Amino acid sequence: MSLGYGMLQEQSARMHLTPQLRQAVKILQLSTPELWEYIKQELDDNPALEYDGDDRWSWTGTGEARDNDYDPLTLAVSNEVSLERHLTEQLHFIKEISLPIRKLIRYMIGNLDRNGYLEPSLDEIANTLRADPALAEQALSVLQGFDPAGVAARNLKECLSIQAGRIPDCPPLVPVLIDSHLEDIANNRIHKLAAQLKVLPEQIRDAVNVIKRLNPRPGASFHPGEIKYIVPDVSIELTGERLEVRIADAAAPRLSVNAAYQQMLRESGRNQEARRFLQEKINAAAFFKRCVEQRRPTLFRVIEAIAVEQIEFLEHGVSRLKPLTLRRIAEKVGLHESTVSRATAGKYAQTPWGLFELAFFFPSGLDTDAGETASSISVKERLKERIHQEDCRKPYSDQQLADLLAKDGIRISRRTVAKYREQLGIGSSAQRKQL
Repeated sequence: MSLGYGMLQEQSARMHLTPQLRQAVKILQLSTPELWEYIKQELDDNPALEYDGDDRWSWTGTGEARDNDYDPLTLAVSNEVSLERHLTEQLHFIKEISLPIRKLIRYMIGNLDRNGYLEPSLDEIANTLRADPALAEQALSVLQGFDPAGVAARNLKECLSIQAGRIPDCPPLVPVLIDSHLEDIANNRIHKLAAQLKVLPEQIRDAVNVIKRLNPRPGASFHPGEIKYIVPDVSIELTGERLEVRIADAAAPRLSVNAAYQQMLRESGRNQEARRFLQEKINAAAFFKRCVEQRRPTLFRVIEAIAVEQIEFLEHGVSRLKPLTLRRIAEKVGLHESTVSRATAGKYAQTPWGLFELAFFFPSGLDTDAGETASSISVKERLKERIHQEDCRKPYSDQQLADLLAKDGIRISRRTVAKYREQLGIGSSAQRKQL
């Protein structure tokens, strides 16, 4: 058998997305803030497109609209004071330090990480600024006296020690535990520490409680990061047995084609270049308008189907959330699964139990003895309830928790209990044990 090169023809079916179809898909999957940015860009680029609405926030259900004084953007709070500015302002109030030390402090402030820790060593700082290492020590001592307590520490132990040093009547065990026993504290080894330090377990417990109130990341609150506005695209309410789904007007703004441009097209006469330009702009504006208008009924159909499927969640809360798939919703509303995925991506619903991303309503599930399926979210809620009800002196092991959930009809392994517990940020039985 010999191998060689050749040419052959083959037919295959492929879906080709036109620029218009790409635009329609993009508009559907944008979140509300992203949609507004996209519309603003389109309004700037195409003068044939106009925005007909106002800046008021309202909700629309099946054709009805109502004004609402609630503006979610007012909930966004920006911390405009950076850690660097906060520390520099404190430096300005100190007049009795020399210029070399002041220069060293400024350099250290500029080299703190997001948590407020000093990244370079004192030797590196002294070498970079060609300063006396002893002056660098003095500068660090001054800086570590600034607010917030613990700033400019070089490690966790030093950070906690600085904060403990500012506590009036601090228990003498606190600095000892910080200096040599942080790992034992993390693993709740109270009896071991009491025996090792020859004190009562209650004294260890009191000292540990003081340490737990210290801040291991003193600079983090000055770095909120990029502010992301969460704007609900839909409101889901349950009044008695009546389910109400309202789409926010902001999620589907009202647009129109500029009448002046349409008049200019009618009056353009035989100027083919002008007619072509005007027609292109008007066609683009009309298509963009249709895409935005279609977004509302598509979102309404999808979200109404989700609400019906998760009606027990709306009635009773997170513990009654059931498993749900995109395919299930796609079959109910007669849309392709990818369309449902795009319609729910990055969007939020205001419900009687709070604000949730639509992805929240599609949890995976576990089998129950009743032949039904419980969502992983509802199982985690049951797990938290069981742990909350336990005797803190004899906390449940993961196997005991699995056995208790089995009594609730939820079949779950010890390993899955451990995984869910860790995802919830709950420690092991040894870590939860209290005297």
